[in-house]
Amino acid sequence: MTTTEARPSNPAAAAEDRPIGFGRLQRKEDPRFIRGKGNYIDDITLPGMLHGAILRSPYAHARLISVDTSAALARPGVHAVITGKDLEGLNLAWAPTLSADVMAILATDKVRFQGQEVAFVVADDRYAARDALEFIDVEYEAMPPVINARKALDPDAPVIRTDLEGRTDNHIFDWEAGDSTETDAVFARPDVVIVAEDIVYPRVHPAPMETCGAVADYDPIDGKLTLYETTQAPHAHRTLYAIVAGIPEHKIRVISPDIGGGFGNKVGIYPGYVCAVVGSIVTGKPVKWVEDRSENLMSTSFARDYLMHGEVAATKDGKILAVRTTVLADHG
Repeated sequence: MTTTEARPSNPAAAAEDRPIGFGRLQRKEDPRFIRGKGNYIDDITLPGMLHGAILRSPYAHARLISVDTSAALARPGVHAVITGKDLEGLNLAWAPTLSADVMAILATDKVRFQGQEVAFVVADDRYAARDALEFIDVEYEAMPPVINARKALDPDAPVIRTDLEGRTDNHIFDWEAGDSTETDAVFARPDVVIVAEDIVYPRVHPAPMETCGAVADYDPIDGKLTLYETTQAPHAHRTLYAIVAGIPEHKIRVISPDIGGGFGNKVGIYPGYVCAVVGSIVTGKPVKWVEDRSENLMSTSFARDYLMHGEVAATKDGKILAVRTTVLADHG
C-alpha cells in the first residue's frame, strides 16, 4: 500500500500553522530595507561626534624609523593624532586576536604588511581627518618582503613576526589527519594506479557591500563604553575590549547594527575599532571610523590562498583506495 502525505491547502498560511518543511517562510526584515530604513554604521550620528582616519604603510615590510605628527596636529579641525608610541604608553599597542595570537594596533617597531596601520587622526569631519594624514611624516627603512607561502619557508626568507619570542622562521604550525602509515602502504603497492595534480587556490576576499567601521562613545564620568560596530561577534568583541582597554566588561556595550554583508570578514577585531575607542577616550567625544574600499581589500580578513598537491591511488578499474594531500596555506 502506498500512502501520500497531504500538503497544506494554503501554502501562504501563517508559519505556525504550516507543517515543517512545507511552503516558504516569509522574511520579516525586508520591508524596512527596501524602504531605505536600514540602520548601518554610517547612519549613526551622535552629538559632538568626531571622525577618524588611518594612515597606512605603503610597504609590505619595513622598519619604522620615526613618525612626526606635529604638522598634522596643527591642521584645522584636528583634535588628536595617535601613534603606536602613544599606545605603548597606554599598554594598547598590541592586542589579542580571536585566533589566540596578538596583533599590532598601530605599528611601533616595523610594519609587517602593506596597509598596516601606522597612525590615527581624529578630526571634526572625515575630510579633515583624511587631509591631515598627508601631513604625517613617516620615515621607513624598506626590508625584503615575503610574497607567497612557499618563499616564506625558504631558509633565507626574512622573518616577519620578530615580535614573537623565539621566532626564527615564518612557519606557524603543522596539522595532519588520517593514517599516514596505512596510506603510504597503499601507494607503495605495485598494482595501483596513481594520479597526481598540483592545484593553486588563490586568495579570496569576501568584499562585503559595506566596509568595516565603528562608532565609539566613552563616558569618562561613569567609565562606560558604548561601541557600535560592523561585527558578527559582538560578545567576543566585548570580552577582548575589556582585556585591551582595561574597562570592566559589565561597563562595555557592543552594538551590532544592520550589517551590509559579512561572510566572515566581520568576525575579527580590527585595529580601526580599537583606534576609535582610544580616540573617544583621548578626546572625550564619540568617534566614528569607517574604512574605504581600498582599505577593506588591503587590511581585512580573507579566505587564505593554498598551494595543494594531491594524489589518488586507485585500482585499474577505478576504485579509489587512498588519497594523499599536502597543503601549504598562507595565513599572513
